[in-house]
Amino acid sequence: MVPTMNIAIFADLHGRIRLCFKLCARWERETGEKLDLVLQAGDFGVYPRMGELDRATIQHARKDPTELGFSTDFAEYREEIATELSATQFPVVFVRGNHEDHAWLDALEQQHSTPTFPVDAYGRIHCMKTGELYTFTSGSETINILGIGRVGPLVGETDIEQPKLIQAYERERVNQLDTDQIDVLLTHDTAIDFVSPGYGMEEIRLVLDVYRPPYHFHGHTEELYVERPDTNGLTRSIKMSDCNWDRSTHDMPLLQGVMGILRWQGMAHHAFEVVDAGWMDEYNGRNWQNV
Repeated sequence: MVPTMNIAIFADLHGRIRLCFKLCARWERETGEKLDLVLQAGDFGVYPRMGELDRATIQHARKDPTELGFSTDFAEYREEIATELSATQFPVVFVRGNHEDHAWLDALEQQHSTPTFPVDAYGRIHCMKTGELYTFTSGSETINILGIGRVGPLVGETDIEQPKLIQAYERERVNQLDTDQIDVLLTHDTAIDFVSPGYGMEEIRLVLDVYRPPYHFHGHTEELYVERPDTNGLTRSIKMSDCNWDRSTHDMPLLQGVMGILRWQGMAHHAFEVVDAGWMDEYNGRNWQNV
């Protein structure tokens, strides 16, 4: 039997990091398989310092305190969280979104020379540097992942040095990228003009056109799960649903398309599917922390 690498895919967690780990642990129990890696497409909700919350996060946290999950559960070591995490072994790798503590992440990034760097108290969560190829190996399988974090400037935006926007040094790394193969492009934003005219990031468009990776996973648009063929004719561009609930019903089930699984055996053999199992309804907006 040819070994397969199993990679879980999530988008906008907005602090619901424990939920991500819970869903992955449940998937492993239900399927009898193991996850090798989790990829997350930005707006992870990395806010270790309450004084650095942006306005949108403050507003959402007033209604749902789980938006502050990084600060409460992952910024400092807690034995009960460590015990919960011990049910799984995979690393979680994310790109920055526009809702993160970028100054804090900038300081951490400068301390590490590797393509990813740890951000949590348990060593399970790693931020991917924009424009640096990350090669992940499990057993005999290898996958090449490029991350592009933050977002592009909006139409007419003049202050292009805002921390949420892709920075000049990150643009330079993308433009100087020299590699033979990218298997997965992981971004928060979309390619310029791809979803909406005038919106998105030029650097994402560049990578998609030059390297034509089989998969592009992103978040940010606030759409439910949607898959679109990229204009390069090869890439599957996939927007995962935000890790949130359908608040229009009393039971508040998870939105459809929150979690996906990429099965990777190399460029010639791979498949992606959305996790749409009945057990996911147990992780609703009212009691997921107790499941």
